[in-house]
Amino acid sequence: MQSPVTILFAVNTLEKTAILSDHVKDNSSFLCRHYQTEKELFSILNHSAIQLLIYDLALPDAENGLATVQQIQTDHPDLLIIAVIPEGADELIKSVLKLDLFFYIHKPYDPAEIRIALKRAQSKINSRPSAAADDYQEPQPSFYGMIGQSQRMRQLFELITKVAEDEFATVLIRGESGTGKELVAKAIHTHSKRNKKNFVPVNCAAIPDDLLESELFGYTKGAFTGALQNKKGRIEYADGGTLFLDEIGDMKPSLQAKLLRVLQEKEFEPVGGLKACPVDTRIVAATHCDLEQLVSEGRFREDLYYRLSVIPLSIPPLKERRDDIPLLLEAFSHTYSTRRGRKPLTFAPQVIAALMSYEWRGNVRELENLIQHMSILYSGKDVRLEDLPEKFTAGFDPSVPVDLPSLRDFSAQPEQTEDEGIVTAVTDISWESGHVDFNALINDFERQLIVQAMKITGGNKKEAASLLNLKRTTLLEKMKKKEMQDI
Repeated sequence: MQSPVTILFAVNTLEKTAILSDHVKDNSSFLCRHYQTEKELFSILNHSAIQLLIYDLALPDAENGLATVQQIQTDHPDLLIIAVIPEGADELIKSVLKLDLFFYIHKPYDPAEIRIALKRAQSKINSRPSAAADDYQEPQPSFYGMIGQSQRMRQLFELITKVAEDEFATVLIRGESGTGKELVAKAIHTHSKRNKKNFVPVNCAAIPDDLLESELFGYTKGAFTGALQNKKGRIEYADGGTLFLDEIGDMKPSLQAKLLRVLQEKEFEPVGGLKACPVDTRIVAATHCDLEQLVSEGRFREDLYYRLSVIPLSIPPLKERRDDIPLLLEAFSHTYSTRRGRKPLTFAPQVIAALMSYEWRGNVRELENLIQHMSILYSGKDVRLEDLPEKFTAGFDPSVPVDLPSLRDFSAQPEQTEDEGIVTAVTDISWESGHVDFNALINDFERQLIVQAMKITGGNKKEAASLLNLKRTTLLEKMKKKEMQDI
């Protein structure tokens, strides 16, 4: 017996929508959940086993719905997403097609269109390998764009969730370069009540000292030569939201004193200003330096250090969570291959073993750069050990066994379902019998072409007909003859 598909509705009028209620809510094949706010949407996706998301791009509170869907798609690559698009919104349809979502339906709702979408979703989900019952509550490997199932990462995800619930305490994120400190800061902001306001990142090491003060605090007209008008600083821009100060250890002492006042008094003075301005900004700082060492050397204010590190978070380097490397390989391969419209890379077991043995001084960023490089050179192929750049194999001994925990078969191509069949090539036909059923082969060829076109266009018959260079009426007639109306 097939398990019910768990659907999350990102539509705020489910109770009033008779068609959706009739075809989904009362269908025993589906378990339905409904969200109220965007924060609740992300929380449900991160902590529940949702298989299908139906997202209305015309919600009143979804001003940037496409960006939200893209973020969800990145964070949850296995989630099937059906977009709801208002009738006649052609530009929105083009944008949705670029995102390569699973399906889209129109509003006002068409019962036939909903049936097709749900039937295909159920078929797709139930064709996947079923997880063991004991694994049903396993946490998702992706958490606000961070990928990992190792114990260290699960603990980090849990801590981020708790930290985000307190929207005032400062957070100090520690981690080597390339571990994803800004992703952690964004996750804290997105999961907090401040997520409707701005998340403002500032790299203290990338901005010259003489400009950093005006960038942070802003300035008034006439404060210095060239200050022709008032300028809002990033602290003020982050009012009500989150200010992320990356590489805080590189901030000069005079700015450290001014930042301390922001933390203590909840106010700041623009450069050239005479009056303090109140501000409600949560500060999240990050560093790869040893701040305690800098404090002992007199290069960082001790009082500021203790103000910043109310809640310390440490991100493990990649070499301390090697079990996550296969997951990262798959995620980055999918991201960079689909972005270019190519097939994802697959990896031979020896390649994965070599990468799990590598030291990764550049951490996740170095791994991401490698996969981006490989996806350009070896799109769609099974990457072998000899394909890797020399530095990744220099210290690897293929004869030494490497434990590959929870590793899926990355070298195996995904099994083709009936709806995803590849068009039969002439070379695949058996000629030995001396009899070829020409009409049957042509019929099968047409059927598979139609299936592929309908899949590519998300089930839109008009666009499928255009893709096949047919009239819409011709396509409908062919589908009727082949009894394909419900695909």
